[in-house]
Formats: sequence, C-alpha cells, structure tokens
Amino acid sequence: MLHTIFISSTFNDLKTHRKAVWDVLGRFNVSVRGMEQFGARKETPLETCIVEVEQSDIYVGIVAFRLGSLEPNSSKSYTQLEYERALALSKEVLIYLIDEENSRVAVKFIDKGESGERLEAFKRILRERHTVDTFVDETDLTSKLERDLKRHLSLRSQASQSPDEIEDSRAKLAQFYLLPKSVAGAEVRVCLRVSGDPFPASFAICKAFNFEFGATIGVPIKLVQPVEINRCGFTEVFINSRFTDKILPLEKGDQITSYVRLHFSDSEIVQISARYVSHTDYPYSPLGRSAVQNVLGEAVHYPADSRLAVELSKIIEVERNVKSAI
Repeated sequence: MLHTIFISSTFNDLKTHRKAVWDVLGRFNVSVRGMEQFGARKETPLETCIVEVEQSDIYVGIVAFRLGSLEPNSSKSYTQLEYERALALSKEVLIYLIDEENSRVAVKFIDKGESGERLEAFKRILRERHTVDTFVDETDLTSKLERDLKRHLSLRSQASQSPDEIEDSRAKLAQFYLLPKSVAGAEVRVCLRVSGDPFPASFAICKAFNFEFGATIGVPIKLVQPVEINRCGFTEVFINSRFTDKILPLEKGDQITSYVRLHFSDSEIVQISARYVSHTDYPYSPLGRSAVQNVLGEAVHYPADSRLAVELSKIIEVERNVKSAI
C-alpha cells in the first residue's frame, strides 16, 4: 500500500530542514505532501493544508523556535491546527522538536514575547501526548526520521498482509457511510466493477476533494468486494492521471482490485463531469418537457447535504471483460 506523508512545520526558518526531509522521503515508496507542491489554488493556505492532512496517513511535525502564521479566530498556528486535525482523525503522528540546548539558530528565527509563550505551550502539549524526538540540525533530523519510518512502514506493511484486511475494509466502509468524517483519508482494499464510461472530473469535484483539475477522471463503478455493503455511499472512483496509463482503456464489466482513499465533503456537488464547452438549456420551456413531465409535472429536487468520494491510490490488478459484467 502506498502511504502518504504530510510534512508540517514553519517554512523560512526550516527551509533547509524541509528540503533534507523531502530528499530522505524520496528513498521510500511513499507519497509526500507539503507546502512546496501546493501551487496556486483558490483555497486559503490553511484550507489547503487541512485538506492535505486529511488525505495523508502519517503526520510529521517539525517544530523549532518559530510559532508561524496564526489563524485569526483561534489564535493558533497553522502547524498546531494541522497537528490537531491529524490527531482528530487518528493519523500516525511523528513529532520532532529542536534541541534547545545544542542547536544553533539565527536570532531572527527565534520568537519571543507572546508568540514565544504560545509556542512553548504548544510544545508542552506535544511532549505530554507523544514520545517526541529532538534534532540538532538537518542531518540529525533526517537520520532519526529515516530510522523511525523504516520501523513504522515495516510494521504497517506486515499489518496490511493480514487475512483480516478485507474485514477491516468492510468495517471502514460501513463506518464511512455512517460517520464519513471519522475515517476520511483512510485507505481500504476493494474490488470494483466498472459500470459505465470514464469521464473527466468536474472542477467542483476536484476543488472539494483536492484532486488535480484536468488531470483526474471519474469511473462509474459498483462495489464487488467487500460484500454485504449495501450502501457504501459512492458510485464512482476518481483516478489521477498518474494511473491512467496502467488502467485505461476501461470498459463496462472490467474489474479493478485496488486500494482507494476515502474522502468526505460537507457540500453537495451536483455536476461531477467536467464541461469543457459552454452549454445553454431551457429547463422550463414547454417545448423541452418530456412525456414524464407532462404526466407527473415538474420534478422536485431534494439536494444532498454532503458528498462522499473514493480515490484510487494503488492498483493491484485489472481484469478485463469479466463474464459477470453488469
């Protein structure tokens, strides 16, 4: 299973540390998320960070002598809010605090006064809740992170080979339908049967779930395994362009065994397929009324108050033209 790691820290004072961490994570079979690759987006920086945390498996918090940007309403730093979101979603949390006695830091990167007090309060919370490690410099930090990840990913790999994996997926999907926010970002193993033609994912879908617009497709599916999940809450799987060379073309009846990441949005999303050409309609014109409308009258729309989605995160097998096609 491909795991996703989110790097959380202030930036200017830890720029070289972050680069060193990215270099180390490049040696692992993981996906890395952090501010270096956010790019231009409509969302605020904090909204983007929180969404990235939600879609990650492991939170790596690196804290030195700066509090960083504050969210006005809570007066908490971005780093603390990212950490709290990871904790609320039961993500794996690895915390690294700077060695306050032996590290050398430029004075301009040391917060004092109220900011320094807020930072110390945050550090106390981290020390109370976690077994933290300390670092003196970039080399020390990356050495300890590499050690911890080797141990951590090895344990996760052993767990993913458990015969109870499908049962675990069944339980998570059942929870996903009832309490989607509690398992958002989790990965489950599934078998999906293609039930329609692929389509380009709409801007609204990509914005809601932090997919890459113009580089994401949706595929109508039905859940084959785990069985006994009558209402799983989703009818499509969304696939990033990095997988399309391996998986396309897809036809009705093809089956995909894979890991998918669970997503939740608190907004209704009506249009899931992208419109690349403008379109004008006259929904209330008598000329456009269907026979059903003439008999039953105008339909009443009851909007959803949320949206669930799943994103392909790792392909295990694609079976073509399965006989039990829908």
